[in-house]
Amino acid sequence: MKEKGNLISGIDIVNVNRIRKILSEKRNRFYDKIFTEKEIEYIRNSGHKATTVAGLFAAKEAISKVIGTGIGFVRWKDIEIVHDDNGKPYVNVAGNGNEIMRELCLDSIELSISHEEDYAVAIAIGHVSDSKDSDSINIEEAFRTLLPKRKLDSHKGTYGRVGIIGGSKGMTGAPYLASQAALKTGSGLVYTVVPNLLDPIMSIKLTESIVKSAEDNGKGHFTRDSLSDILRIIEDKDVLGIGPGFGVDDERLYIMEQILINYNKPIVIDADALNCISTNPDILLHNKSIIITPHPGELARLLGKSIEEIQENRIFYSKYASEKYNIIVVLKGLNTIIASPRGDLYVNTTGNPGMATGGSGDLLTGIIASFVGQGLKLYDAARLGVYCHGLAGDLASLDKGEYGVIATDVLEEIPYSIKKIQG
Repeated sequence: MKEKGNLISGIDIVNVNRIRKILSEKRNRFYDKIFTEKEIEYIRNSGHKATTVAGLFAAKEAISKVIGTGIGFVRWKDIEIVHDDNGKPYVNVAGNGNEIMRELCLDSIELSISHEEDYAVAIAIGHVSDSKDSDSINIEEAFRTLLPKRKLDSHKGTYGRVGIIGGSKGMTGAPYLASQAALKTGSGLVYTVVPNLLDPIMSIKLTESIVKSAEDNGKGHFTRDSLSDILRIIEDKDVLGIGPGFGVDDERLYIMEQILINYNKPIVIDADALNCISTNPDILLHNKSIIITPHPGELARLLGKSIEEIQENRIFYSKYASEKYNIIVVLKGLNTIIASPRGDLYVNTTGNPGMATGGSGDLLTGIIASFVGQGLKLYDAARLGVYCHGLAGDLASLDKGEYGVIATDVLEEIPYSIKKIQG
């Protein structure tokens, strides 16, 4: 690898006869290990020429040198070589390679492949952003018009009454972050519903949110006796966000069941609330306006699958859960997936590893609930929420670096992410 100015180059040369031998002895096994389905189709259409295979192989090696890791940490299939209508090769990078490209500020990689009878040569050129600043972040145009401009004659009731339900002893930070995120996303009124024992703490932590408490029999978490208070508090709310710091037991499962049965407006369900209903997921069918925001472990519990199965088939299981329960599914992780029961699918492009920190998911709950409360359709609120959340994380990492980012750093960047989206 050689770096010069704003370019990083990588080059690789492959002996074509070596590839011919591999193809004659173990072609299918070699294809399965090295190439994606699109690449295999391209090779097949070329007549399985050894020169074509050697060129693609060299290209992957050259690109791995631009990224700076070599093959290993970045997998062969994370680097995909595709061709436009004129046959020009271009590069798709996924997985760990995509993360490293972000870290290096690599905007794009250009590729040139050439071969003759004995050798194939590939040269890759990575284009580096001039600097790591917010101006180097490109916004997807589709999001610019999703959030309407505010009207001059509006008031706090115009922008939604959001109820955040959560918290338990030792877990006050989660509902705090979700509530603050909803406020910083633009909600007019946010009500934070917590067990009685937490009321004094939350009233001190939260200044702009309205704190409401429910009977907890002195336990510091919701009990069956909390239900009547909760149902009374939420009856005039436009949307609920449930789960941050909620806790898991039979009593809280009962609370979730009764809310889903008695509240017929939109609900964003996250964290412990999802873990509660994983023992009886069919209760999701009681409400037709649900967004769930699981990480892979939570979706695995909900569907009775292993985490490995979910991670290996993220798009499939996102769509499966969405269609099975008639809900919007937000499967968190690298390239968060948003799926709707109508077949809509969005794979997010914002965010970074610095967001793998406690409280990050609570922020997302508040952001999505806020957008729903402001009148966005559920699918639009979910995908805009995920995009905005990831962008706030990207802005935070520009200042703090990925190792130093915590949830409150992301929280402070939410208004700036919205401002950048709106242009």
